[in-house]
Amino acid sequence: MGDVKPGLLVSIVAVIALIIAGAATIVLAANQPERPRDYPYTRETRDPSLPPRCVSAVEISFRTDAEMVKASKDLQNDTRFYQPSFMTQTQNYERLKVSLADQPDLLKALRPEAVPATAHLLSNYSDDVGSLVESVKHEYPSAKVVNPCDQPASSSKRPGPITATPRR
Repeated sequence: MGDVKPGLLVSIVAVIALIIAGAATIVLAANQPERPRDYPYTRETRDPSLPPRCVSAVEISFRTDAEMVKASKDLQNDTRFYQPSFMTQTQNYERLKVSLADQPDLLKALRPEAVPATAHLLSNYSDDVGSLVESVKHEYPSAKVVNPCDQPASSSKRPGPITATPRR
C-alpha cells in the first residue's frame, strides 16, 4: 500500500463513511414506530359558514400604577389569559410620546399623570370574548376594559383580504 496516493486514500475513506452513514439512516428510518393514521384533532373548529371570532386580546386601563400592580398579581395567575403584559403610567407615556411624535399639538397636551397604566392580555380561547370582557369589567369596575369585538373594523392594523378579479 506504499504506492497509494494520499488523495485517493482520503477519497476511499470518504466513500466508505458515506456508505456507512447511508446504511445507518436506512436502518433508523425502517425502525421508526408507525404513526397512528387516525388521531383525535383536539383543536376547536368552527363551521365555515360562520364568521371567525374576534381577536382575543383584551386591554385593561387602570387610573394608577397602584391599581394595576394590585390587579397584575391576580391577572398573572388567571387561567383565562396567557402572556399578560403590563405597562406603568410612565412606560405608557413614553410609548405614546414615540407614537405621537408626528402630532406635536396632541403631544403637548399629553400629561404623564393622565396616561393610564395598562394590562394587555391574550385570551386562551376557552371562553367567549364578549362574556370574558364582561367578567373582567365586573372584577375591575374602576378600570376601562376594551372589548376587541366592539372595535370598528377600520381600527384593525391587519390588512383585509384582496380579491383579484380577472379582466375581460
